[in-house]
Amino acid sequence: MPATPVRLEDDALALPRLTRRGALFGAAALLSPLVPRIGSAAAAPTPVPAAATATAVSTGLVRLDSNENPYGPSPAARRAILASVVDAPRYADKSVVDLTHALAARDGFDPAQVVVGSGSGELLTVAGLLAAEGGTGGELVASHPTFEDLPRFAAKMGVTTRWIPPDADHRHDLGAMLAAVGPRTRLVYVCNPNNPTGTALPHAALAAFIRAVPRDVLVLVDEAYIDLVDADDVASVVPMVHDCPNLVVLRTFSKIHGLAGLRIGYSVAGPELSARIENKLTTYPNSTGMQAAIASLGDHEFITTTRTALIADRRRVEAAIDALGRPRAKSQGNFVFFDTGMPHKAFFERLLAQQIKIGRHFDRYDTWARITIGTRPEVDRLLAALPGALRA
Repeated sequence: MPATPVRLEDDALALPRLTRRGALFGAAALLSPLVPRIGSAAAAPTPVPAAATATAVSTGLVRLDSNENPYGPSPAARRAILASVVDAPRYADKSVVDLTHALAARDGFDPAQVVVGSGSGELLTVAGLLAAEGGTGGELVASHPTFEDLPRFAAKMGVTTRWIPPDADHRHDLGAMLAAVGPRTRLVYVCNPNNPTGTALPHAALAAFIRAVPRDVLVLVDEAYIDLVDADDVASVVPMVHDCPNLVVLRTFSKIHGLAGLRIGYSVAGPELSARIENKLTTYPNSTGMQAAIASLGDHEFITTTRTALIADRRRVEAAIDALGRPRAKSQGNFVFFDTGMPHKAFFERLLAQQIKIGRHFDRYDTWARITIGTRPEVDRLLAALPGALRA
């Protein structure tokens, strides 16, 4: 006897029906971002989430592990994401051109100096390919710990990384890194502010370092977190691209713009170096991400209030760590990095037991933890949990 056909609506694994009401509620949710509300000058900015989100924050898992921006995308970017549906059948050719020109105009470059990629991750991969152009045996100089995507991929291409320990302030040791540059060095990688330490290099010191590296060695400065800097002596090195032909600077829409899931990043370099980068792109950006990025560039109010809120809560967390007597790095990102005084696994599990997930373990920092800055209610939960989690 033939098997009885299974009706989709009777199947426990069936997808829910998409109704007009459901679509409208989904669109409304997309268009209602978490808004960091700015109070008086004396008060810290107070992010105010939707009621449902506030309830979830009080009971569910709080993810403070991946350095994502909990407030983005901006309202303008959300509208652009919805509108992009009509362009889904088309490749993103025009959107790539539009974003490239918008970035070039904003920063005062020729469009030929800007290359858009699928997140800065793709552009880090391209840098690894450039470092491997001379065949196996080349070297990459980088601080340790730092963001590992580039060294990890470069190793697959036969490029060895010379890891340089950080200085006493957990920053890149530029003197030691410069001394490590030799005849086999093809690329120097500087993540500024650095992930996971959060520390940032003074602009004058970094500029002098870049100029001291031989012109036949590429210098890549990853500025994923530069929009969250509040130190007076730290600034972007993008303007140096005009007279440093071996310099490439990476930026991303994953952090302050809150578009991590849409994978949009870009590089700024001289025309010749940019052409080399473009020739090695490994994939193609998506039209939704392109249009969201273009819209986000113009949503200045949301970006400003989000930045202010994240920095204010970063300071709250750092103050709590200081009050508890734990050593820490001085962060310039949307996360903090500090010594818990116990193995990372033990601290991780103590917070996870309270439904707070933090970043992973990092080599050479066995007792340190990296914690992302979340929304105000999420940070409140973290601050309430910290004293108990750090208790011996």
